[in-house]
Amino acid sequence: MPEVLKKAALGLGCAEAKVIPADQIVVEDRVRLRCMIGCPTYGRNLRCPPYAPSVDSFRKILNDYSVAMVIRIKPPEISEELLEKYKPKNKDFRLWDRYQDPVTVTSTIWNDYSQIYKSMLMVLLELERAAFKQGYPLATAFFGGKCMLCEKCNVEGGVCLYPLMSRYASEAMGVNLLKTAENAGMKLQFSNEDDPTPITPMAILLID
Repeated sequence: MPEVLKKAALGLGCAEAKVIPADQIVVEDRVRLRCMIGCPTYGRNLRCPPYAPSVDSFRKILNDYSVAMVIRIKPPEISEELLEKYKPKNKDFRLWDRYQDPVTVTSTIWNDYSQIYKSMLMVLLELERAAFKQGYPLATAFFGGKCMLCEKCNVEGGVCLYPLMSRYASEAMGVNLLKTAENAGMKLQFSNEDDPTPITPMAILLID
């Protein structure tokens, strides 16, 4: 049955999807550490640390699953105009830069970036829904990188404004996406300073 979900993922436009045993998802405390000391979203997003479940809690959750899927979600086509707009010479922003400080991002830039994020998130949510229809009611997705549904997360209120749509960051759970991708036989590449094009984002779907 999970192979049906793999076909569904490719049908939704995902670049690649691999079904793996859930114990092949690599969880490391040091990944969470990088969230704490290397990401400006720390403490500013309810789907990121310190608001996300602990790494130990996620390890226990992962033990309840036997099958998972590793997904590379294909970003939407980025226009030449948009790429030119955000070339590295623009010090304010780079597309899909996880270290971009959200405080310095203008609303115009945010809207461009958020639309890219939302289009990919909808693919992931459709795949989660497909899993539900296939008899996996506890299928749960984790998207690589911070949630970008809101320009300013409702951290002060303490309640997510989009609880049905938002998903925890894989890294917040301690998932080492690089090693997990390798276990799935997939290649994960990171962007560099000379290339503003978004990398192909990764996601994890816990199936059953």
